[in-house]
Amino acid sequence: MKKVTLLLMTLVAVTSMATGQVDVSAVNKPIELLNEANTDIENGDYKDAVQKLIAANRLNPKLREVYSSLNTACTHTNQISLLKEFLVKGKGIFEEDDELCYYLGNIYQNQQNYAAAIKEYSLAIQYAKKNGEEYELVYAYYLNRGNCYLKQREFAKAIPDYTYSLKLNKDNGAIYANRGIAYFSTGKRKEACADWRKAKSLGVTSVNAYINRYCR
Repeated sequence: MKKVTLLLMTLVAVTSMATGQVDVSAVNKPIELLNEANTDIENGDYKDAVQKLIAANRLNPKLREVYSSLNTACTHTNQISLLKEFLVKGKGIFEEDDELCYYLGNIYQNQQNYAAAIKEYSLAIQYAKKNGEEYELVYAYYLNRGNCYLKQREFAKAIPDYTYSLKLNKDNGAIYANRGIAYFSTGKRKEACADWRKAKSLGVTSVNAYINRYCR
C-alpha cells in the first residue's frame, strides 16, 4: 500500500436543477483536519492529532490516510483500543489493504496474541503480492511474522520469512540477528554464526554474546 499525501482540494461549485450546489467546505473540511493532524504529528502533538483525525473520519470515513495517521498518533498516546477499533473499521472499507492488516498485526503481537498477529501479517503479505512490494514497509510484514513464529518456537517457519525480508531490506541487522537464532535453534550453527557476524557488522551489538559463546 503506497501512502498518498493529500492536499486541500480546490473545487468549483456546480449548479444544476437536478443536483443543486456542491458544498465545497463540507468536502474540504475532513482534508483540512487531516492536514492539521499531520502537522500536529510532525510537531509531536499526538493528542491533538488524534482528536482531529477522529473528527475527519466522522466527516469522511473513506479518507484513507486518516487510518495510517491514526496508527502513528494513537501509538504515541497508547490509545491502542481506539486504534484497533479504527483499523478494523478501515479494513471493512478498504479491501485488501496490506498496510492496515500490518498495523493490526502489530497490535496483536504486542498483546502476545501471536496466532492473531500471524493471521494479519499473512493477509498483509498476501495483499502486498497484489498491490506491489515496493512499499517501504513490506519487508516488515515478513520480519514481524517471522518474529511471531520465533516467539512460538516455530523456528523452521521463521527462517523463510526472515530470508524474504532480507531480500527486501538487505542491510537490516536485526533480521540477520533473529534469523541466526532461528538457524541455531534448528541445528544450523554455521549459518547462525554467519548471520550473527553479519548482524554485528551492521551495528547490532546484542549478538556479541552469541558469537562469543557459540562461534569460537
